[in-house]
Amino acid sequence: MKFLLSLLIVATSLSVQAITIGTYNIRNFDYDQRSQVQTNKPALATIIKDLNVDVLSVEEINNTAEFERFVAKQMPGYLTELTRCGGAHGQRLGFLYNSKKVELLGFNEDLSLSNPGGQGTCDSGSRPMAIALFQIKATKQKFYGMTVHLKSGPNGAGKREKQYQIIKRTIQDLKSRTGVKDFYVAGDFNTTEFSSRGSDYKKLNAVVSELGMVNLAARVACTSYWWGGSDDGIETPSVLDHVIVSPGLLKITPETKVSGHCQKVRCQEVSERELGISYEGVSDHCPVTATIQ
Repeated sequence: MKFLLSLLIVATSLSVQAITIGTYNIRNFDYDQRSQVQTNKPALATIIKDLNVDVLSVEEINNTAEFERFVAKQMPGYLTELTRCGGAHGQRLGFLYNSKKVELLGFNEDLSLSNPGGQGTCDSGSRPMAIALFQIKATKQKFYGMTVHLKSGPNGAGKREKQYQIIKRTIQDLKSRTGVKDFYVAGDFNTTEFSSRGSDYKKLNAVVSELGMVNLAARVACTSYWWGGSDDGIETPSVLDHVIVSPGLLKITPETKVSGHCQKVRCQEVSERELGISYEGVSDHCPVTATIQ
């Protein structure tokens, strides 16, 4: 009996301390003008609740006020912190976090990703980088979360390479100035050549290695779908989203999980109808999460 009680106490303690992080590009919340589709909020609420995530990097939040209302209504105990700027398309980004598990100690947005080598602006170029300092309430461990949404498309590979270097320098600078050693970087990296082991794959992996970090999404089969470049009615999987973590946050061996339609069809080439409501009404991307502690 005492042994079983001890096991229960240990399991409860681990559950309290366990932290799950991830990323989700929620296509132009809450209205995608290109496809003229309103975000299916009931479906989105179900998807996010099922993730059981503690810190979620979110991208393409065009209507920040509505997103804050949505979270307050659908997810009690969760808070949001989003950027004011969103680049040329108004696609804000930031964090959704479980206030019972983590505390937000600081937040800022960095425009250096918008126009590498030039003057970043709020409403032009690429999206900024959202940087938050969190503290895990159970352990008092501090870590930085960084949400990014890099330049899109095959022609954007050169700009993405510059953005990788900015991310690297930012982490190195924060480590030096603040003494905080633990980081995660997550978001839509738009790595169009990752699956084919092209430029994105090589350049991003090089930066991750130089930082001594681990890309938890490196081995997933897909994180998003697109039309594939041909009007054959078949949607094609790709790997655009990543969750990159410093070793100090990896207290356990993490198992990366891809949810939504990616999980539903197991990253196979399928029709849009088979992908279902999460693809048609929420996003072409899928949530990527991992329990790291």
